[in-house]
Order: sequence, then structure tokens, then C-alpha cells
Amino acid sequence: MSETAFLPHLADLERLMTRLSEGECCSVIALSNMGKSMLLRRACDPAAQRRFLGTRSADLAFFYVDCNTMLTLSEQGFYEAALRSVLAEIKRLGAADAFVEHLHDLYHKVVEPSSPFLVPLSFNEAMVALSEKLGRRVVFLFDEFDDPFARLDGRVFLNLRALRDKYGKALCFVTATGQELCNQRKDVEASEFCELFTEYVIYLAGLNPDEARHVVRNIARAEGIELERDEIEFVIEQAGGHVGLLQAVTAVLFRVAAGVPASLRERSLTMACQQLDSDGPVRAECAKLWEQLTAEEQSALLRFLTGGQTLPLDPEMLTLVQKGILTGGESPAVFGELFAGYARRQHLVRQPVRSGVYVDVESGDVWVDGKPVPILTDHEYRLLLLLYGRINKIVTRDDVAESVWGADYMENIDDARCDKLLSRLRAKIESDPANPKYLQTVRGRGYKLVSG
Repeated sequence: MSETAFLPHLADLERLMTRLSEGECCSVIALSNMGKSMLLRRACDPAAQRRFLGTRSADLAFFYVDCNTMLTLSEQGFYEAALRSVLAEIKRLGAADAFVEHLHDLYHKVVEPSSPFLVPLSFNEAMVALSEKLGRRVVFLFDEFDDPFARLDGRVFLNLRALRDKYGKALCFVTATGQELCNQRKDVEASEFCELFTEYVIYLAGLNPDEARHVVRNIARAEGIELERDEIEFVIEQAGGHVGLLQAVTAVLFRVAAGVPASLRERSLTMACQQLDSDGPVRAECAKLWEQLTAEEQSALLRFLTGGQTLPLDPEMLTLVQKGILTGGESPAVFGELFAGYARRQHLVRQPVRSGVYVDVESGDVWVDGKPVPILTDHEYRLLLLLYGRINKIVTRDDVAESVWGADYMENIDDARCDKLLSRLRAKIESDPANPKYLQTVRGRGYKLVSG
């Protein structure tokens, strides 16, 4: 895949362009940072338009509206953002100066109306001018549309529907949201707007592996770094095709592992892996994904992770495939290790609180009295696993030296080094390390992990 030819979500972008070339409205649905903004921005790229539309690209005018830039979450704020996007693009489309000036005048009437009634009237006049005089099919792409759709007065959407009914295929809307429009509100005005999209919905999953590798390489090159193949594959394994997680994991890799000698690569990647679960951006991306799933989808994912799935998948699990949480195929799996681990921790949170120390050996997570402990270093985790495997039994310092550092290093490990490691672990396990409840020292004999 060449650098210049790279287009993420290629098949989805082609589907979207096909719908717009036919004059249809389209709803793009994707969870947080799965790439829906990237898709809409690519659709506005003249090179992408020529690639998919050919000579027909000159017949369409694309206006990208980032609803996060609305100055107020109001009817006026929505119309202002839409017309602002028109003014930013209209000259590039070759519109006459008088036409551009007319749109500027209408924009100012929306921003500073002499009467509130002028806000929708001026917006509609601008839409009439675009639809009747621009000489192109007008396409508005509303990105980050969830909040406006959920909270604006229904008259806004009834107005958009009326404009579409008036101009038909000469005026198209594309919306990008985290969930289906029809599930967000049920009032009559909004429902009529939703009818525009019922037959044309694109569910956007994550990037495919080749696209994800390309994104990771570009992130690294922007920082002046060339990643090795195993480093790139580490990022893909952890983040899958989720754009936000690809960025977050690559940032951790830069801090810990990028550029180390090949002889230390495996160890540095292990260190990077240990830091991921406690990394703020990583946790934030996983939390946003989890919160955007419905309660039924969350339960289905937990059933899948705890071994309750059977083929064929049930409807809720199929929805997770559709949304990119589960990858399709005969052996479905969660798209990346990080989100799989986050979901497993949610399963633990839902369980009755366990007293004492609990180690999820599969995920590497550690809990004390139902609460997660700070991330452990490799040596701390090895020591805890040793103690956990012999719970309520004494473990000698020789056992610790061999299990934690290895038999080849036993002669170089003294009691003080073992005690210091235990002290660091105790600081993360115990609420009062000076008076340990679970992690105890047995004078002259070794250490013991006591059950709750």
C-alpha cells in the first residue's frame, strides 16, 4: 500500500461515496475513535472524491461540519456552525464573489439577528441559495452529531427534513454518531428526520491490520521515529484497529521501548505492556468504548469473555461484531488485548466484593478487598504470584530469589534485596503497610500471604 494511495476504511468510504453519488442521505455509526471523523474528512478530500466519483466529483459540493465546534448547543449554534463550514469552502468551489457575499450576509444575520425569528429564516435562505444557485449537489457531513441530535429542539430536524423534501437529491445529509439515530430520541420531529437514513446506514468498525500498521508508522514518523516490525505488531496486538488506542499505545511505546537495542527489545516491550493499563489516555479510550455500549451489549461481551459464547453468536454478540468490538470470522475475538482486559475488569467489578487478595492470572490484574491495586512491576508481580500460589504457607527467601530473579542469580540476591522487594509490594497491597493484614513477614523463616 503506497503512502499516497492510503485511504483508511477504504470499503466504507467507497460505500459512502456511492450513496452520495446517488443523492441519498447516509448515517455513519461508530463507537468512540473508531475512525468516523477520519472517514468524513476523507470524503471531503478532493483527491478521494476524484478517486471514487471520477468526473462526477465536480457535480457535488461537500461541507464538513464538526458539531464539537458549535459555540452554543442551540438552534442558533447549529446553524452558525453549518454556515461557517460553507463559508470556509465556498470560494474553493469557484462560486462568484456576489454569491459568496450574499452567504456572508446571511451568516451574519444568523450570528447577530435583529429578531430570533431571523435565525432559522436566514439559515433557510442560505440553504435555498446553495441548493438552487450553486449548480452542484449539496452535501452536509455532520460529525460528532450525538449531542446536537439528543438535545436540540425537534424543530431543527423537522426543518432539515423539510429542506430535503423540497430539494430532494440536490441536498444530502450525512450524520456521524455513536449509536443509531432512532435509538436516541422518539419525538415526532426527530423521527421524521431519522426516516431519511433508515435504508442507508454504515456501521464502522476499526481499521484493518494493514491500515492500522500504516497509521502507527505515520504516528512514529511524525515524531521522527522509525519503529521496528515487532514494535508495530506490539501496538496492533494491544490496540487492534481502534484509532484512539493506536495513538495512546504508540505514545507509551515511545516513552519506554522505541529505539532500544534488539537484545533488550523483548524486555522493553514487556515494560511498555505493564504501563498500559495505568496509562491515562489508554484508560480513557477504553472507558469511552465501554460506556457507549448498551447494558445488553456489555452483558453479551462479558458472556463472550467468560466462555459463555456458542456459534452461531446470539443477536447481542452479532451487534458487537457489527460495531467492531468483536472481530468477525469463525473464531471471533475482542479487537485488542487492552479492551479485552478492561472488559474483564468490569466483570470483576460486577462480582460480589471478595475479601483478601485476588489475582486474575489470565489478565494479570490484582485486587484487594474488591479494589484494583496500582500496576505492579515485573518482579513485584512474580513475587505476588509465588505467594498467591502458596497462600497461607510460608515462602522462604531462597524460594523468592529463585522464582523472582532465577536460579542463575540466586548467589547475588541477599535477604535485604528480598525484604526491599516485599516492602514495595506491601506498599501497593496493604492499606496500612506498617501494620500489614495480608502480606506478612515470618521472622527468620520467610514470608506469607494470608487469605481474607
